This record gives sequence, structure tokens and C-alpha cells, in this order.
Amino acid sequence: MAGADREEVVHPGMKVAEVLARWPHLLEVLVAASPAFQKLKNPLLRRTMPALVTVAQAARIGGLEPEELVARLNRALGVEAGPAFPVAEESLVGTPPPSWLSAPVGFRLDVRPTLEAGGEPFSRILAAAREVKPGERLVLEVLFEPIPLYRVLAKQGFLAWCEKVGERHYRAHFYRQGTAAEKGLAKAPPLTEADWEEVQAEVTIEENLEPPLPMMRVLEALAALKPGEKLLVHHVRRPIHLLARLEEEGHAYALKDLGPGKVKLLIRKGG
Repeated sequence: MAGADREEVVHPGMKVAEVLARWPHLLEVLVAASPAFQKLKNPLLRRTMPALVTVAQAARIGGLEPEELVARLNRALGVEAGPAFPVAEESLVGTPPPSWLSAPVGFRLDVRPTLEAGGEPFSRILAAAREVKPGERLVLEVLFEPIPLYRVLAKQGFLAWCEKVGERHYRAHFYRQGTAAEKGLAKAPPLTEADWEEVQAEVTIEENLEPPLPMMRVLEALAALKPGEKLLVHHVRRPIHLLARLEEEGHAYALKDLGPGKVKLLIRKGG
């Protein structure tokens, strides 16, 4: 079934909750795949992790490769050769620490006890985020990297970064951005078509380069430039975490999508 519809199979980006809601019998497949999923047999605990975690993230929590777990689940659905969905790499663990990490902490929240007890910390996290002022950080102690929260809090003006502190202990930092004036940055004028004609450096990101190496390679090349000089990046995808970093540090950028696996990113270094 190589041409199976995306909606008829499990793919890495699906939430575990969605998988179990659509195919309840896959619970036994998950439990058999890793001891880490034993808690899912408890109905109360099933309301916690699956609501936030994707299949790819669950695989990593269980010590499995995402492709391996996806293949097991799809085999249980009778799909022996499902489509090769790419595993979205959204992890921030291991990426370079951002400059805003020294910002004061506006709120610190440890939701590990809540998660261990099978509770749902999402509402507490959102309430804590509301207490954080522009220029401050929300520091969150969790059992696993809270990747789904990155997009949720980004809509509220937060930048994110995460570090692994220990086994089943992650510390996520969320920085609430202010205005350009509050951050001490002048808003960079937009790039024009003429800016693409002359660049001072170029970087090519290969398909098989593992995060955080692509971001580090770009930032290192950018650091070697003078303010106002431009860097052309040949990328294989839209680097969303890098774009947030460029925005936060006051660099101007422009993107051109040239087709599958081909993106050009032009960066003008800020002052």
C-alpha cells in the first residue's frame, strides 16, 4: 500500500491521542513496543502524555527510532509499506543557547509531579505564561521536551529553547518578546530583490546534516561577517528555529522556495 492515503495510516506528526482515538487496538502495539508505554494502560494516565506528544516524540521517549514505531503501528493496521512521511525535526535540545537566556525569570513552573500523577498541566502552563512580562522568561521543568508548546506559545510572542538536565528531566525556557524598542533593536529595513545580486558569503546545508549542525553552520558564517554584509544560505527546508533566532537578534532575512528540498535564505547581518 505504498500509495496509501495519509489519513489511512499513522504518520510521525500525529498526536498519540489521535492515534488511540482512531485505532484503540493500537494501544497494545504501543505497550509491546517499549516498557515506557506501560502507563498508557491506565485510563487516567492516557489523558496526559498522548494529548501533547506526537508519535515521533513518543518513539524517542520509548527509546525507539520514530520510523520503527510508525512501521509497527502501520503493520498492525495492515499497511506493510506505508508512505515515507518525513519525521519533523523540531527539537531544540542541543541547539546553541540563545542570547536571551540571561533574561530575568518571570515565572518558574515544575509540572513533573503533575505529569507523574497522570494530571494535565496545560492550563497551568498557559496561566503561568500570562504572568510573564516582555523581556522575561518562563522556565518550565518537564519530563520530556515539550515540542507542541513551542508553536502554542510562539503565537503569544514567546521564543523557545530547551535543555536536557537529566533522565526524564528537561528544562524549557520561553522568552516573551517585546517591541523592537523594548529589545533595544532598530527594526531592520526589508531586503529587496537587488540585495540578492551581491552577497559576501554562502553556506550550503546538506539533506543529511543533523540538527543542530545546520543552525550552527549558519550562525558561525554570520558571525564572521560585518554588520550590513549578506549571507546566502542554500537550504533543504524552511529553518523555522533559525528564523526565530534571526528575528530575535535583529538580522533581516528573505526566503525563496524553489521547490521540494530547495530553499534559498538571504540574511543581512544586523548592527
